[in-house]
Amino acid sequence: MRWVYGIALIAVLGWGLEQVVVSPLQTGDVYPPYSSLRSDPLGAKALYESLASLPGIAVERMYKQRAALDGARETMFVLGVDPVSFSDVKEKELEHFEKLVENGGRLVIAFVPVRARIDHGDTRAIEERWKLRFRYRRGAEDDRSAMPRATALFFEAEEPWRPMGDHDAIERDFGRGSMVLVADSFPLSNEGLREARDADFLTSLAGPATKIVFDENHFGVVETGSVTTLMRKYHLEGAVAVLAVAAALFLWRSASSFLPPRETREVEAVAGRDSMDGMTAMLYRGVPEKNLLNTCFAEWSKSAPREPRAASVEDQIRGRQNVVEGYRAACQALAHKERSE
Repeated sequence: MRWVYGIALIAVLGWGLEQVVVSPLQTGDVYPPYSSLRSDPLGAKALYESLASLPGIAVERMYKQRAALDGARETMFVLGVDPVSFSDVKEKELEHFEKLVENGGRLVIAFVPVRARIDHGDTRAIEERWKLRFRYRRGAEDDRSAMPRATALFFEAEEPWRPMGDHDAIERDFGRGSMVLVADSFPLSNEGLREARDADFLTSLAGPATKIVFDENHFGVVETGSVTTLMRKYHLEGAVAVLAVAAALFLWRSASSFLPPRETREVEAVAGRDSMDGMTAMLYRGVPEKNLLNTCFAEWSKSAPREPRAASVEDQIRGRQNVVEGYRAACQALAHKERSE
């Protein structure tokens, strides 16, 4: 029965690991909202896979610092950006965004939907350099869902910014590239695509790109060269499965035997020996039987050198071959001497 308990324990352990480690990674709960790694309503994995299924378009994720886009055929999506932190950026950071697209390419920045007006800090850099202001409309406070369907944010921008259709999105050229700001990321989320998919709007965001990159680095999802990454890169999942099977067989072998169980027998108690038994065995091994009487008499004489009965005892045992008879005769001589005294 031990092997049954071992298998049950392994099954429970595997289920626990799946719930703690594997399941959150599959659903993407460990990643921030609007991450392309999340498959739940708060993620953007549906947009990632939809674009990846289009012919002639390569889609990938970026886990490192942003670099300049490579030509006019590359588009980068940066989803789930906080409007407060973005509007407070300094002029040096704005220059960094401009350099990303100055040689070509397209940068799409979509902001997290908000319900009410937010007080910003110093927005002079973005207002003076980009001629852009963040404004908030009323009425979005009534939306109490986990993810707002509509944002209170909208843009007040001057030329050369231009609106993109009926959506709260604006576009502007920087050098040979372009930048797009989207006030609401919800239409790009998994739930947003399920409820109202606007293919024309998504196509206009991607532009004429043949390569689309989703920025995961700004979520804090950074590639660190872990063991899991190496396993996926070199396709070692099969090796891990073989090791798991080998470990399970080892536990099974340790918990059970391939041979039939041995019959158990009652253990008989072994009686111990006292000091007399030990002395008898020692004499039997060390003193021949014919010399036993003389040896015992010699040892007795040493312990009692002035014993007056020694001569009488010696006369009784001299020449006797039978040890028992000699012992009895010696005992009678000693007893007769005691009575006479």
